[in-house]
Amino acid sequence: MAALHESDPALRQRGLKRWVLFALALQSLVIVGVVAYAFAVTRAHRSGFLWIAPPLGALLGTALPYQLAVMRLARAGRE
Repeated sequence: MAALHESDPALRQRGLKRWVLFALALQSLVIVGVVAYAFAVTRAHRSGFLWIAPPLGALLGTALPYQLAVMRLARAGRE
């Protein structure tokens, strides 16, 4: 996020776009992994609901840190 400290708005915007693309790519990989895990578990015919804990933890664990950056990103996008 070093590009967000730049004084040039064009450089800042380019850095912001790069970071958002990285975040979307990473979250997409996590979602693909969660779907693959869900298919693998349901094919094994596991009973109960605790099988959902690992994929839920992966989704929350990767999405929650983005919430910490939202205010900074919004501020950088407006400047």
